[in-house]
Amino acid sequence: MANHDDHDHHHHGHVHGPDCGHDHSHDHGDDDHTLSVQIANQIINVANTRLESGLQPEVIAEGLRHAAANFSAFVAQHTDPEAIAEGHITEEFHHMLEYYAQVHGRQHEQPKPAAGLHQLINQVKDEF
Repeated sequence: MANHDDHDHHHHGHVHGPDCGHDHSHDHGDDDHTLSVQIANQIINVANTRLESGLQPEVIAEGLRHAAANFSAFVAQHTDPEAIAEGHITEEFHHMLEYYAQVHGRQHEQPKPAAGLHQLINQVKDEF
């Protein structure tokens, strides 16, 4: 299971900069970021529930990618149609994917797959 924790997000070496993939064109700043983290956690909670019900993690991850691509394309077509062609959304997703791969890699260095998943489930349950 995963969680997008705003506190951890900014204390694992993630630095916002001109090439970080985050949109700095408007200055809603922390409010927008906090709200996006809350939305991400709600979606991850759905994924975690599906995982606990026995659905394969790869199927859940693929479903999340479909949802992210679908909704991102919908929003871009209505707000900034060039964002997809110019690669801004792809760059942002790639940046986030690399960041979370590093975070999860540090959390679980070389566990056995089943043991690591069990440990992660227990860790998330303890956090709530």
